[in-house]
Amino acid sequence: MNKLPAYFLASALVIGISVTTAEATTKIIQFAKGKTSASVTGKIKGNEDIDYILRAGAGQTLTVDLKAGKGAAFFNVLPPGSTGEALFVGSMDADGKHFNGALPSNGDYIVRLYLMGGAKDSGKPVSYTLNVAITGNNSGASAASGTVVAEKACLAEVAKTVGLDSSKLKVLDVTEAQSGISVMVQVPEATAPWSCLSSKSGKVDGVSFTGSEGKL
Repeated sequence: MNKLPAYFLASALVIGISVTTAEATTKIIQFAKGKTSASVTGKIKGNEDIDYILRAGAGQTLTVDLKAGKGAAFFNVLPPGSTGEALFVGSMDADGKHFNGALPSNGDYIVRLYLMGGAKDSGKPVSYTLNVAITGNNSGASAASGTVVAEKACLAEVAKTVGLDSSKLKVLDVTEAQSGISVMVQVPEATAPWSCLSSKSGKVDGVSFTGSEGKL
């Protein structure tokens, strides 16, 4: 897979840290006006995961190039709605620092950075530069939304409420409204879903069980 040409690199608008959970720190990438690519830098250490979210359309091509300091830094590419399934797993690929592929659907994609081996165990920060480009027909794509951020925030809040790890929960439905983003979450063995309302920035307004309280 080829590295990004120099003319692809452009300044990115990274909208802060939207929500941080035990699983990952989440940031949203928006390309500068008129640009189709971005370059972001940072540091990662230990068990930390960093999720960069960007919206793209079906049939577009995503190119990702990771350059990191000393240490086994990798990234995965997760499709919209993924609960861990990945289109690309860097640590299992011979060319694990580069990805170039057509995207299967419209939605928010996640580029997840992480460390392995001695770099992960040492707890020392590893510097990185992540270059991302989306090319091709952008029909169906738009600026990055807070849908994935709201899902993550709701999963974390419901998990905290019921005393389970969020990896055991499943998002059943997501609906955008003027009041925020409504997320329905399935909890194992619960007789009905949990309802959660979050802003696009990941601020949860509340969670509630939609079934009988006596049948959680």
